[in-house]
Parts: sequence; structure tokens; C-alpha cells
Amino acid sequence: MKTIRISCYILISFVMVSCANEEIQSIKIKGQYEIELPKTLSKADNLHEDASLQYQNILNEFYTIVIDEPISDFNDLVTQDEYLAESYKPNLTGYSNLLKDNLSVSIKNGKFSNFEDTKINGMDAKLMNVSGTVDNIDIYYQFGFVKGKDRYYQIVNWTELKSKKEHSKAMEKIISSFKELNRSKKKIE
Repeated sequence: MKTIRISCYILISFVMVSCANEEIQSIKIKGQYEIELPKTLSKADNLHEDASLQYQNILNEFYTIVIDEPISDFNDLVTQDEYLAESYKPNLTGYSNLLKDNLSVSIKNGKFSNFEDTKINGMDAKLMNVSGTVDNIDIYYQFGFVKGKDRYYQIVNWTELKSKKEHSKAMEKIISSFKELNRSKKKIE
């Protein structure tokens, strides 16, 4: 009888943890974009200095950031810099390739997937997975590079490589939930 109670307790605990992992929170940033994150993630401020969104679950080693920048800044950079202009076009492909190339310098033993072209809530996007070593820790990343109306967005999720299987579906959901707000081109007066 005692064994049955313990088994039930373990089962109920597992179900409660599983349900908690499925609960989401919708986060809006500066009236600019919205993204859905697991409720198990909490706000952070030390993951990346350029990120407009930073969330983490330290216990599960699960991190999410969003970096956004004006499309015009990237376009100006690659058209005015002779070296960059030779390698990168002022478009989403050029933007994604530049970020991938920069990452490849900072990650040891990096294994990069090919880009997957897709649409995320009506916006052109490129998806990429990366595994490698950073600061002697094996890391797994999922990237979403998204072209908004006037901004490029980098949605970056990462965890320890050993937790890839546990977190990869949640990472995919985070990226696919991304929405740019106020995308209409007409101004309402």
C-alpha cells in the first residue's frame, strides 16, 4: 500500500511539473513585438547587452533573448563597407550569413545546420541550429532571424547540449510565436 502511495505521489508530481512546463506567458516589448515564452522562464538583464528581451531558467539552463536592429543600419553597413559588400547583400540572407559567420568565430567545434527559409506570422525568416563549445561548455542553440517591417530580429534560444532533447520543442514554439506589432503600413489618424 505504501508503494502505491509513493508511486501516485511521483506520478502526480510528474504531471504537475509537465503541466507547468506547458504554461506560457505572452511578453510584449516596447509595443514593437510580442513573443510567447514558457512560464518557467523569468526576466533577466545580464545575458546580452544589446538584447531587448532576456529570459532565463537558471536551474534548467534554458535561455532566450531577442536582439532587434533597424534594417537600414544593416543595409548601410554592408553597402558602405567595401569588405562586407563583397560578402554580404543588404537583405535577410546577408544579415543571417553575417551573424552566422560571426558566431562561427566564437564557438569551438561548431556544427551549423543549413538555413531553413520559412515565414513566421507573415514575416520572412531563416532558422538555424548550432551546437558547439563556448567557455568549455557544450551548448545547443536555435536561432530565428526575422525580417520585420523596419527591423531585423534575432531570436536566440540556448541550453546545454545534454538538454537539447528536453528543450528543443519549447525553443521551436518560442521562435514560431514571434509577432511584430503594428505592421500595417497605413497610419491611422
